[in-house]
Amino acid sequence: MADKKPAVLGATAFKPVERKGWEAVRYLIHNPETGEYFTRTPKSWALITGFYIIYYSCLAAFWAAMLMIFFTTLKQDEPKWIGAESLIGTCPGVGLNPKQTAELIDSSMIVFNADSETDIDGEAAKVAGYGGWADRATEYVGKMKFDSANLGSCGTAPYGYDASGKPCMFLKLNKIYNVINDHYNDPNDLPEDMPQNLKDHIKNEADKEQVWVDCHGEYPADIEALGEPEYFPRSRGFPGTFFPYLNNDDYVSPIVAVRFPNAKRNQLLHVECRVWAKNIAPFYSKRDRIGLNHFELMILDGAAAQEIANGGGQD
Repeated sequence: MADKKPAVLGATAFKPVERKGWEAVRYLIHNPETGEYFTRTPKSWALITGFYIIYYSCLAAFWAAMLMIFFTTLKQDEPKWIGAESLIGTCPGVGLNPKQTAELIDSSMIVFNADSETDIDGEAAKVAGYGGWADRATEYVGKMKFDSANLGSCGTAPYGYDASGKPCMFLKLNKIYNVINDHYNDPNDLPEDMPQNLKDHIKNEADKEQVWVDCHGEYPADIEALGEPEYFPRSRGFPGTFFPYLNNDDYVSPIVAVRFPNAKRNQLLHVECRVWAKNIAPFYSKRDRIGLNHFELMILDGAAAQEIANGGGQD
């Protein structure tokens, strides 16, 4: 007796109805055969709408609760983490002004032609005149609104950015909330690596509650070509009376201006300006630029500026 084959269930297939044009659009909006609106029944639309209302309501409530908790941990007039507990710590950075143009904002080179107020647009390079530097220095000093009487030769425009070729660099300590600097105020307790001329200055200075400043050439050739700098005010430091910074509306950062009246022209000079305080010295780092500001200074005469603009010295 031959084996009997089992019956195949569900072997019949139905080809879906193909609709085109306006009929397809009408059935998308409402399918009278299934009762669907935009591919879902009213019950399905009600369920998914309710789900997302509950889901986003819970999400918004959670976000609002976390935000409220976050704000309750913050103080209104001061940072949450202060001093050694903060990421910044107690070692302020050293700012330098005037700054470069927007196109050269990443450059630390102060280069200008002391024999021309205007720039030279040469075939090989553009050499800045002293006019742009003078304008930026004037803008910076005017914005700071501090008493320039103690800045001596660096207290009036154009701040050395002229034919004299004796530019003033303005140094300031970056503001860190509630940091009180620990000063080197004992002439008998000064670091061994502190320059001798600064040690002598501290001994003779009446107000020893200051963050001291020392600018010098980075290498022996720079030291020789740079000459002795001049500091304004003559106290050569940031007075302790300006600290701590407490987010005061009328607070003005103290400024120390430095210039190099005997700097050799047409030579690239590497300059380091370091600040000295007990809370800064332990973190001093040339690599990370902590406790100092490094820049390059090159004061050109007209002939050297024109040679650079024309690509002189290149093969």
